[in-house]
Amino acid sequence: LPPGPLFSARASFRYALIHTPKPGAPTPPPLEARLRERFPALRLASGESDPGPLPTVAVTEVALKDYPLPEQGMLEVAARNLAPEEQARLAAAERVTVLHFATEPPAVEAVRQAQALTLELAKERDALLWDEQMVELFSVKDWYERRLEDWDGGEPLLPRHFNTQVYSDWDGTVRLITAGLTTFGLPELGVQQVPAPLADSLGSFLNLVAQLMLEGTAVREDGAFPVAIDALKLAEWREALKLQVRPDARQKTLIALLPVDPKDVGGLPLVEVVFQARPGDTPSERPYAAVAEVFGARSEIVSANEEDAELQAASKAARETLLTRIKPRFQEGLEAESRLLVKAPFDTSDGGIEWMWVHVTAWEGTSLHGTLDSQPGDVPGLKAGAQVTVREDSLFDYLLRRGDGSVEGNTTERIILERAGGAP
Repeated sequence: LPPGPLFSARASFRYALIHTPKPGAPTPPPLEARLRERFPALRLASGESDPGPLPTVAVTEVALKDYPLPEQGMLEVAARNLAPEEQARLAAAERVTVLHFATEPPAVEAVRQAQALTLELAKERDALLWDEQMVELFSVKDWYERRLEDWDGGEPLLPRHFNTQVYSDWDGTVRLITAGLTTFGLPELGVQQVPAPLADSLGSFLNLVAQLMLEGTAVREDGAFPVAIDALKLAEWREALKLQVRPDARQKTLIALLPVDPKDVGGLPLVEVVFQARPGDTPSERPYAAVAEVFGARSEIVSANEEDAELQAASKAARETLLTRIKPRFQEGLEAESRLLVKAPFDTSDGGIEWMWVHVTAWEGTSLHGTLDSQPGDVPGLKAGAQVTVREDSLFDYLLRRGDGSVEGNTTERIILERAGGAP
């Protein structure tokens, strides 16, 4: 990418109001007059290809059957936050009012007024709101609370205006792609080959990168993009993040942003996040290192007293469950989006043992292969994200995270926390 901010020369985005016309409803005031009086940043366009000055809004109305909503499965995901009554209204809706906006980024005030206008029109029509860029449905209440309630001007808290979609790959990694940054004239962000347990942390990392992009952080002359909590202009969020990071966090790192050919992603403006390479590291270690630099390392190392009868009994029971019940399920194929982690031993430099979590990607015979999901304390040559192999008879516990958010296992944690004086 060339040096400088990442805004495009022009941005266009569409919101849709999904509704059923009500007989006898009062006629709303003319849109052009409303724009002059209440939304002066916007000009009413004659159509989507209006050659006049920006920002503009063009309005059309079509039958719902003629509007390209996603297929049923994706639509159910997009409507997941709607109440049952709102989902019933969606099923019975007949018409769609489409608002097409065009701006010259950065144009945050025009976007704010576009969202406020969309909300006002939705209230008049008793409509549900569809964000075409985010691929998400909103009620009037949710649109206001998420988008506008705390946005009086200036740059908004951008994570409220886009989603990060996570796609699982066959090798136990995931891909993350944002949806909604193009509304603000920014490219979407993508990350590939992310170890699955790191997806949530990488989502927070992308939130930070996107906010910095919106606030004008530029690509440097050497091609690097600086990611630093201290660089955030949104003071309330900056201070909240600083309170959440771990004590060892540097709170900054460098990444590269590699443009992806729009023809390869359906015309979407997309840049791929590339993490710094360090001597001797591997691709799976780099995202862990970047997250650790900004937010601090996740250290979940535990010590296990071999003379603690209750702890050892719990560990034995967990291992038996893992081998007799979980192993066959894993080898047959876990449910979609499920992840299996095991707590395995690693030798320290002084002859001791660190028990750390491993995300299992393959189980062959008595050997488990996967990605180290803990930051070692004293294991020479080992880093979070490293590819490791462990024996099934050496395992201490397991943790199965299902796609619906439920978890199974990790029964020894309560005992360890009690012994350490922590809350179970």
